[in-house]
Amino acid sequence: MQRRWLSLLAVAFVLTACSQPVEGVAVAGVPGQAKQFEPCSIPDDAITATGLDPETGSGWMEGIRVKAWTTCGWDGPTTNSWYHFDVLFSIRFTLDEVRQNPAFQNFKDVNLGGRPALEFGLEDMPLDEGCGTSFDTTEGVVMFTLRTSGTASPHGDPCELIRRHTVELSQYFPPSI
Repeated sequence: MQRRWLSLLAVAFVLTACSQPVEGVAVAGVPGQAKQFEPCSIPDDAITATGLDPETGSGWMEGIRVKAWTTCGWDGPTTNSWYHFDVLFSIRFTLDEVRQNPAFQNFKDVNLGGRPALEFGLEDMPLDEGCGTSFDTTEGVVMFTLRTSGTASPHGDPCELIRRHTVELSQYFPPSI
């Protein structure tokens, strides 16, 4: 679990290093953040249908505020939870900026459920332990990451699993550009 938070904090730092204030209505009391899609608003039954554990859903850790991003994450199936799945959403950034982020590598253009998307490896772990996908929407960019939990060994291909979860949940996000 600690490995997940350290990785998430590292990604948050990299994602916000160049951020600028955003105009709009404040979200959840965070000054300067315009109202944007909240990944934790995805219905529990949709999370359950993917095989993720809806009881583990949570946003940023208490006390952490990242103005440019909203987030939510869930553990894999309760019977064999070897991974954690996170969703981040931003009205500030684009898919091109995700591609330029040094925290991601081995980019591949893919099509996920009819959406042009980007698949990538995570700099802080081998490809067999973590993977990410991202796509632009009419309201901003959504990014998904899947990482092994703690010392758990992968029980499948993280990129194949994240593609499946991305397609299963993509209907809950704003439409593609």
